[in-house]
Amino acid sequence: MLLRFWRGFTAWRRGRPFWAGLFVAAGAFVILFPPFVGVQLGDMVISIRTIGGVSALLVGSLLAICAVSLWVQPKFRLAAGIVTVLLSLVALVVTNLGGFLAGTILSLLGGALAVAWTDEPKKPKKPKEPNDTDAEKEHTQRVQPT
Repeated sequence: MLLRFWRGFTAWRRGRPFWAGLFVAAGAFVILFPPFVGVQLGDMVISIRTIGGVSALLVGSLLAICAVSLWVQPKFRLAAGIVTVLLSLVALVVTNLGGFLAGTILSLLGGALAVAWTDEPKKPKKPKEPNDTDAEKEHTQRVQPT
């Protein structure tokens, strides 16, 4: 049963930009995480509660929507990839350096993968066949030592 599930998941994954969506989802999580979680070190609580929290909520949730759309509707991968790249660059400015640079880098990587992804299989390259004109050019271009 586990093998059947894994094969089904692999077939599903190959039909869409899975890794792009995973990187975008990870970037969205990293951007959403710092403003809403207080870290406790001993008796001290560290929390970041500024206007960056509101913008992190907006940008992070839009990035999460882009990640889900990459998985659910792969035909919109170009639009979702472009929006992801733009949102990750906006996050760099407005949300605590885009999740301390990690969220921006993950989202940029995911957006680039989404834009570059295609579902068409690679075409095998045809080997070059030497034709007579190339052989003649090679023969006439050789220089004889004196």
